[in-house]
Amino acid sequence: MSFCIFNRKQWTTSSIPKLSGRVTIVTGGNTGLGYITVCELARKGARVYMFSRAETRALAAIEKIKGELGPHLNPEIEYINFDLLRLKSASEAAEEFMWREKRLDILMALPYELSPEGIEIQACNGTGHFALTVSLLSLLKETAAMPDSHVRIVNISSITYLGARAGKPDFSSLEGLNQKTCTTILQNILLTNELQKHLAESGITNICCLLVHPGVVVTELIRSSLQSWPLLAPLAPIIRMFSITPEQGALTQLYAATSPEVEEKDLKAALLFLFAQPRTKSSLTEDKYDKLGSDFWALCEALMRQKA
Repeated sequence: MSFCIFNRKQWTTSSIPKLSGRVTIVTGGNTGLGYITVCELARKGARVYMFSRAETRALAAIEKIKGELGPHLNPEIEYINFDLLRLKSASEAAEEFMWREKRLDILMALPYELSPEGIEIQACNGTGHFALTVSLLSLLKETAAMPDSHVRIVNISSITYLGARAGKPDFSSLEGLNQKTCTTILQNILLTNELQKHLAESGITNICCLLVHPGVVVTELIRSSLQSWPLLAPLAPIIRMFSITPEQGALTQLYAATSPEVEEKDLKAALLFLFAQPRTKSSLTEDKYDKLGSDFWALCEALMRQKA
């Protein structure tokens, strides 16, 4: 797998540096982009934790990856239960992880309905990953203070955030959060911005909050979208024709998590498009005027106090 970085040179999975001794978390890594990410990180020697609520599928994916990599690599991949729909699950998963590990180098963080806690399921992509990230911040900071550390937080977004403006996003209340719009994708961008602000004075100079665009990638996300919008079903063959593979789609997030260029180019809080191309942020994602990011952060903190 390879692509041209910044129209300058080829970047492939073989460009990933050795990751021996580094510890990573990938949420939802049992399929699609996450599966490829877990596989390539483990291939380079990282100890990878797959955080997922589907234990059977996660363990099956781990065994499959280990079989693909072979016993000569002796890949270290472990499972921890993490239910994105339950905020308390984030603190429980973080607690179990910190009981097992003393460092964390890389954190790589549906049809409309409500979770058991009253939060729209797609919105849980933002609130659930907020709860997990905040619960692990102390360990991330400790790791960043270690010699030769390269701590990264990688969030996943999509170009569909552009549809959020039409929905008049409002993150000041749970009702606003549950709007049936593209705001869940916007939340991940705002979370990255706010995280970088909160970490600015922490001494974590090597943390880079990056967003990649999974875009039109042939994964289960397409199947879910077609289920949500049945009128698009006839277009499925065309969509797949112009789609990229999960292996290609995962390259950008692997670049964000591992490439030394991230630090060389100071890509903190950058928005990366396929393939690892920095994308100019709109006023909506810069959040210069609406203060959506601070509202979202405050709401997530309130939800954690109430539900976690």
